[in-house]
Amino acid sequence: MNPANQMHHDLFERSLQHQAGHGNDCTVFPSPQAPLWATIASAMSVTRILEIGCGIGYQTACLASATAECLIETIENDPVHADLAQGEFERLALSDRITILRYDAESLLPNLDAPYDLVIEDAGIDYDKWLPELTRLTRPGGVLITSNLAGKLPNWDPRLPTEAMMIVRPQFSY
Repeated sequence: MNPANQMHHDLFERSLQHQAGHGNDCTVFPSPQAPLWATIASAMSVTRILEIGCGIGYQTACLASATAECLIETIENDPVHADLAQGEFERLALSDRITILRYDAESLLPNLDAPYDLVIEDAGIDYDKWLPELTRLTRPGGVLITSNLAGKLPNWDPRLPTEAMMIVRPQFSY
């Protein structure tokens, strides 16, 4: 395993251990899809990423590996998780490109300045209310990755995936 993959694997395992130590009340859910998200970010040559819910930093660290030029803002409301993530970012020499916004996402989203090239939300916010805001924050031609939309939006087509959804925002409107 190359050093970058080992670094991500180790942080993924620490995230799982953290969650197991806290049980069902813990909101750290490291996504095994994070390396794929980093590949998408790299292919898009992103320079600005918004992540909602960083946990202790696994997904954010994967995203930071996408390109050396990308800057990431990640929202984390849990002070323990934000502190653990900050420590990981410093340990991995990523803290100069990652800013942790220590707020409740639903309170902060309307105040953020768009656009972001890539927006990732898997914290489980109120999609009926906030999907338009997430779309506003995603630049035209950018990508919004979110999860758990099934059953949370009117007229959801049950044939669509339930675990994750990637939405590419059109560059133009009809």
